[in-house]
Amino acid sequence: MKRILTVALTIVLAVSLTTTAFAGTGKDENKATFDMATVEANLIAGVQSENFGLRTSAATMLGDLKCPNGVLALMSVLRNDTDERARIVAALALTKIGDPVGMYAVKQTARLDSNERVKKLCGLFYQERKQQEIS
Repeated sequence: MKRILTVALTIVLAVSLTTTAFAGTGKDENKATFDMATVEANLIAGVQSENFGLRTSAATMLGDLKCPNGVLALMSVLRNDTDERARIVAALALTKIGDPVGMYAVKQTARLDSNERVKKLCGLFYQERKQQEIS
């Protein structure tokens, strides 16, 4: 009898604690907020970072999210970065965004860059984007 009473009391206590723990949680309180302006500002700051991985990841995300506010930062990477891989990632991101100013920068890089790999890939990115616009 004592054992049954202990088990029943434990169950009642567990249920009451669970109910109390979740008492104030409505759907609106748990809803995640997504502020695009903050995301863009953080990604632009990431593109300007000295850390190569952060710089290229942020550039990729700006392109994937098609953030027009990131065009100037990406153009700076395309023009000034010493690492060809970062310049290629910036060119791809600019192509994904499709802003006319950014596309012109990619086109000019395909013509004038001193690195053959960067020139070739910028040309391919630019041509692919133009083909997509025609289709």
